[in-house]
Amino acid sequence: MGFGLVITSGDDHAQLPESIAQWLVEVRVEMELSRATRFALRFEDDICGEQPAVEGRDELAANRKIGIFVPQNDTLECLVHGPITEVRSSSTLGGVGSWVEIHGEDRRIEMGRVGIQETYTGKASAAAETILSAYQFTPDTQDTLIEYDEQQIQLSQRGTDLAFLEEIARRNNMEFWISYEANRAPMGGTITLTETANLRTSPPRTQPGGRNTAPQIPILTPMPARSLPVSPPPRRCPGVNKFQARIDYEKPTAALGFAMNIDGENKIIEQIVSPAEPNPDDPTRLGRQTITPPEVTAEEAFLAKDGIVFEQSWFVEVECSTTLEQAGFVILPHQIIDFSHAGDRLSGAYQVMKAIHVINATDHLIDFTVRANGLGGAS
Repeated sequence: MGFGLVITSGDDHAQLPESIAQWLVEVRVEMELSRATRFALRFEDDICGEQPAVEGRDELAANRKIGIFVPQNDTLECLVHGPITEVRSSSTLGGVGSWVEIHGEDRRIEMGRVGIQETYTGKASAAAETILSAYQFTPDTQDTLIEYDEQQIQLSQRGTDLAFLEEIARRNNMEFWISYEANRAPMGGTITLTETANLRTSPPRTQPGGRNTAPQIPILTPMPARSLPVSPPPRRCPGVNKFQARIDYEKPTAALGFAMNIDGENKIIEQIVSPAEPNPDDPTRLGRQTITPPEVTAEEAFLAKDGIVFEQSWFVEVECSTTLEQAGFVILPHQIIDFSHAGDRLSGAYQVMKAIHVINATDHLIDFTVRANGLGGAS
C-alpha cells in the first residue's frame, strides 16, 4: 500500500483489503518502556451505495486483531499486534467529510480482563513463564532471585495476570514488554508472527543478589547498525532533526529514604532534632524515634539497593525527532543507539525510552526519547 506499511486484520494476519486501505489517512503507534503499545488508524469515510465504506466493516470490528508492519530491507518489522479496543467516528450529511478512527493496543490487554487468586512456589520468573505461555506468547524470562515456599515466603496473586506480571517486574527491577519477529513468504505471501513476552532487566545486567553485593550500573553497548549522527560534517546527512538534551546533575547524588546504621542491631534511626541544635524551650518536644525495620532476606536487600542505583543512574534525557528515511532503521523502545557528532559530552550510547511513529501517505515520522547514565562517549 502507498503508506509503506503492511496492515493485517485477524488471527491469520490477512492483509487489509484495498477497499478499506484506500481510505486510510494516518497511522499512529505509541510505545514506551514497560507500557502497552497503543495504535490508532484514521480513515476517511463516505457513503458507497447505501452503506459507509469503512465503518461497520468486519475487518475493523471490536476485538479484531490488527497488525502494523514496516517493510525494511527485505524483512518486516512489526510495530504492534493486538486487538481493537475502541472505535470513534463522525458522520456528515451526504457522507463526504466523515471519518472513522480505530484504536487498540498490544495483546497484554488480554491478560488484564480476569482476576485470579493463586499462590505459587519456586521463583517468580517460573510463575511468569507459565502465565505467559497460557496466552500463546513465547516467554523470555530472566531468573528472579527469591525462592518462594508455602510456609515462610509466599508468592500470592490477587488480581489480573497483567497486574501480577507487572508487580513481578517492579519487585525485581525488570521490564515487561512484547517484541515481535515477523516473516513473510516470497511474492507477498502469508505472514507469520512470533510474539515474545520479555520479563528481563533492560539494559541487560546480572543480579547476583546477596546483602553485601554491590548493584551494577548498566553499561550501554550500542546495537549493530544503530547509529545516528547529530551534526555531521558537510556532505553528510544528519540522522535526527531535533536533539534536545536535559541533564539533571542532582539526580545521581540525591538522597533517598532513611540512613541505615549497620552497626549494632541494624536499626533505622530517625533523628528529629540534631544534637548540635539548641534544645527547644519545651524539653518534651525533643525526642528520637527508633524504628525497627521489617525483616528482609539478602535477596530483598539487594533488590532494594539495585532499584535505587538503577533509577538514580539515568540523569541524561534527550528528545529527538527523525524520519524512517533519515534514521535508516525502525526505532523501538529498549534499543541502544549510538549518537555521534553531538559534542564530547553528549555523544555516545543511549537507550530508547519511548517512541511515537506517525505514518501518512508521504512521511514516516518518529519522535522518540532516549536516556543515558553518563556523559562523554564517542565524538
